Amino acid sequence: MKKKYVILLHLLFWMYYIMQDLAVFDPEQNTFSFPILSFDFKTPGNALTYSFTTIYIFIFYLNYLVFMPKFFDVKNVKRIILSFLGLFVIFIGMRYLIEEVLYDTWLGFHNYSNDATIAYYIYDNLYYGSRPIMASSVLWFIVNMLRLQKEQIVLLESKRETEINFLKSQINPHFIFNTLNNIYYLIFEKSEKALPAVEQLSGLMRYMTYESQNETIALQREVAYIDDFIALESMRISGDAQVVFKKNIENPECRIPPLLLIPFVENGFKHGILNNPGQVFTIELTQNKNHLILQTQNSISNYKKDHQSGIGIENIKKRLQLYFPDRHSLDITTKENMYYVKLDIKL
Repeated sequence: MKKKYVILLHLLFWMYYIMQDLAVFDPEQNTFSFPILSFDFKTPGNALTYSFTTIYIFIFYLNYLVFMPKFFDVKNVKRIILSFLGLFVIFIGMRYLIEEVLYDTWLGFHNYSNDATIAYYIYDNLYYGSRPIMASSVLWFIVNMLRLQKEQIVLLESKRETEINFLKSQINPHFIFNTLNNIYYLIFEKSEKALPAVEQLSGLMRYMTYESQNETIALQREVAYIDDFIALESMRISGDAQVVFKKNIENPECRIPPLLLIPFVENGFKHGILNNPGQVFTIELTQNKNHLILQTQNSISNYKKDHQSGIGIENIKKRLQLYFPDRHSLDITTKENMYYVKLDIKL
């Protein structure tokens, strides 16, 4: 909680205290007056008001600044009770010393009558002492709870950012590993496509190194990345790669987390049959208003599966949960030898 708001809460409380305890209302004139501002210590009423207010403020901040931070512990009720008893002792002792001893010696009057017993004095001041103690405790609770809530939000945000960065670090090496394998294959075959592939790899790494570090990017940048990825991956396919990327995008500048969609495309390349005209790997991306929908379908090639199968998809599920909790749906189904994905995100 910001310091200025804490100060404002204190000011509001003391304004209430002044109007409740120090102001005198005249119903005939419909006005308030403040006798305490006369600074007349010889008048018993004013002198007692000055001493009580001073003790009230002292006990209030003694509890707020020292006792509550140091002794309050929900797991130790005995400690709390003893701290409150200590405050009552200080309050009663100060009030008795000032109003019954010093005032009687210096000003010739005191507060309680001569026949008032010590037991009655203590009993009566339990009520008056409870006022600053309870008021300061409640205010401390409010400020402390708001501060803890803010710290919890910061902690959760920090944890979320750490988890997202960790997931990104898992994605990047996987992409690079696959792409380097593709380029190695092209160089081994002495293909003319090798140099363009190196240039495309440079673009991919630039995207992953710089733009992927942003919290969000424009959708068109992710789409361009997917286009380059498809082109690069298609180079290693024997024959014509049967890949179709359909785009129906209303707002290319809408923001999404980087590297959010590529795992589904990568998964199709890694595990699908890509040179069969009868089984086209189809990728369809639709963005309309505040919805983003990605649908893919590809045939399944069992012999291409390995122990790393599914790492990218599991990774993206975690990222979706972090970025879009309760604002996304992901349906992955397998029917016969076809693999279907539908991702629906509410931006």
